Amino acid sequence: MFQAVFILCALVLQPAATAQVDPARAFMDSLAYSDSKISSMTGDIQYTIIQALESDLQKRNGQLYLRTLRDDQYNAEHRDYAVRFDTLQLDDRESDIREHYIFDGRWFVERLPDQKQFNKRELVAADEELDPMELMREAPFWVSLGRNTDRVFESYDIELLDHQLGLADNPDFPELSFLVETVEGTQQIMLTPKPGSGFEDDWEWVRIWFDADSLLPQLYVKADWTGDLQIVQLFDVQTNTELNPSLFDTTTPPAESGWRVQISPWRGQAHANADQVDTQPLEERLNENTP
Repeated sequence: MFQAVFILCALVLQPAATAQVDPARAFMDSLAYSDSKISSMTGDIQYTIIQALESDLQKRNGQLYLRTLRDDQYNAEHRDYAVRFDTLQLDDRESDIREHYIFDGRWFVERLPDQKQFNKRELVAADEELDPMELMREAPFWVSLGRNTDRVFESYDIELLDHQLGLADNPDFPELSFLVETVEGTQQIMLTPKPGSGFEDDWEWVRIWFDADSLLPQLYVKADWTGDLQIVQLFDVQTNTELNPSLFDTTTPPAESGWRVQISPWRGQAHANADQVDTQPLEERLNENTP
């Protein structure tokens, strides 16, 4: 499935030139191989939103969970994702919160226990696979790019960069300089949406840092055209540990529970594209939930 890109150049009556491998493709293939060995992943997560126009900064802290299911009701194999935030920092003020986000291969769930609000949206048809960057748009999940290498290359130009590039002395985003000391020993990749991909209006670029030895994710930064930033840092990442299935439960609360429930089934791609225009970005919904 995952093949290196070879450029073959031949001249008449002369032997073919030496094949060259695209470094970005080779690295993504390495990610794919490493990812195939992961049945679960956990880690502490810090999710930071920096809104340039409002000079607003929010930091949420919690835990990230990922598991692989095989021969399930949706596909032969798919990934479940969950994030649970328990603290919110606004400037110097920190408060306890409860915000849970789950994606089970089809349904994206926002569970807000303090407000007793349950939102459930079907992001993809039952017989299809969600594009990884679509999921990254919905919530601060770590998305396994290596499992979707070909689809990522279809929509993005991918570059391998020095680990400090874009963080140190960045005139456009000086607020990223604090991350320099956190990325020693990593490999950075940068994804830039291709024209016509459908993502070019969502963000200017996405940068992701992987541990150079383990190839486990440590950081990703998304920048949109307004100058807003979304930063996700992962700490103490562990793989192939046993996880409680309840972490990924997308069951709708019963009517007698007192929860407010909103369910939005899949209505086809045309409706989904229209919904994307009208749906609030995640950071706006998070602002509404901020104490």
